[in-house]
Amino acid sequence: MELIWHGTASMEAVCGQGRLLFDPFVPLKGSSVKTCIADYDGFSDIFVTHCHLDHVVDLPEIAERNPDTVIHCTQAAFDALRKKGVPEKNLSLLRYGDRRDVNGFAVRVFHGRHAVLPKLDARRVLSWIKSPARRNVPYMYRENRACRERDETVCYQLEAEGKSVFLLGSMNLRDEVTYPTGADVLVLPYAGWVDNLPPAVRVIERLQPKRVLLDHWDDTFPPLSSWVDTAPLVRRYPDLVTALTHGEPVRV
Repeated sequence: MELIWHGTASMEAVCGQGRLLFDPFVPLKGSSVKTCIADYDGFSDIFVTHCHLDHVVDLPEIAERNPDTVIHCTQAAFDALRKKGVPEKNLSLLRYGDRRDVNGFAVRVFHGRHAVLPKLDARRVLSWIKSPARRNVPYMYRENRACRERDETVCYQLEAEGKSVFLLGSMNLRDEVTYPTGADVLVLPYAGWVDNLPPAVRVIERLQPKRVLLDHWDDTFPPLSSWVDTAPLVRRYPDLVTALTHGEPVRV
């Protein structure tokens, strides 16, 4: 199995029998990440971790360009995408505990939890106003109102070719859920908190993976996003944690 990071939480998984795509997103103007909509053509199956704009906003165009694509998602994203005009034939409703056998992968669905986002304050708003990317703000405000997460963030366990990957769309877990431990790879979105280090440590210590790959630490929707310093976590786990590079395949 191979994993390829396309930016934000957009992850491609490849095995001998096929490939899957998770949370495709095209960076907004002002980002240095060069992923484009055409990079998401040709996938038969797309899985969504939660209904935030950087996880679902480009799915209507992807579905229009790829009319046979199936988008697997929970009710919140299902409803939002239907309102955006995605045909119901392109949508497959997920529930916690589901298993999907798709393109050579066994995909299991677990109820996750979204990171606790920083509270809005005057300093942050002022930084957005001064940013060269400030014209993105009205678009993101509108799309955030249309894309509600509704406490439906999920995690995926992927199994193929004798390997296992546990993939998070946001860096948090639920206390009451029993998650699989000891995955060959944990895909960890290193973003979302005021201080990302403590929640990352909590997730790693709870899941006990053999390897950790960091995604979602890039600046793909400025001015709300920024490059996150992954060095503190890498220093804490030098033999375990690697920050992914866009477009570079990683063998599991």
